[in-house]
Amino acid sequence: MHPTLPHALVALVLALPALVASSAGGEPPVDAQSTQATEHDGAHAAEDAQDGHANHGHDADADAGLPAARWASDAPLREGMRRVRAATEALSHGAHGHLDEAQVKAVAAELEAAVQDMIARCRLDPEPDAALHPLLASVLRASATLAAEGFDPSVLADLEAVLARYPQLFEDADWSEDHNASA
Repeated sequence: MHPTLPHALVALVLALPALVASSAGGEPPVDAQSTQATEHDGAHAAEDAQDGHANHGHDADADAGLPAARWASDAPLREGMRRVRAATEALSHGAHGHLDEAQVKAVAAELEAAVQDMIARCRLDPEPDAALHPLLASVLRASATLAAEGFDPSVLADLEAVLARYPQLFEDADWSEDHNASA
């Protein structure tokens, strides 16, 4: 693989929500995270709206962003999401002040590495691939924020939202069992 290709893919992943919004007449796709916008300050609310976050309430609008049936996942996706979950669980110790700056930076590096690996190795059909991009973009934003600013509870919440969204979109038979075993 060409050395600059992963960087170009990351840029594309990060730009995808804006591209989808502009091609869909300015309306971003709906997903289950929009009420977080009311919990963030004005700057975060604008970012959340651009990223396509939707209402946490369970209604027809919240389900509109879900596929009729969950998409198949491949091994690199499943492995990568388990890495994201493990890093998120490690980050949760920061909420109690149990992580130093080096540990937070290590979590940030692991999150970025997990996404880069998924970008390089996942082989999904176009529709599930497009559904995965906002999740990966959220993880990359979280990684960048952690690396630059240290622990932030809102970043932990964003990562937890990604982990909640993943099994709504993708088949992963061991996801719940894996989580229960590690908890």
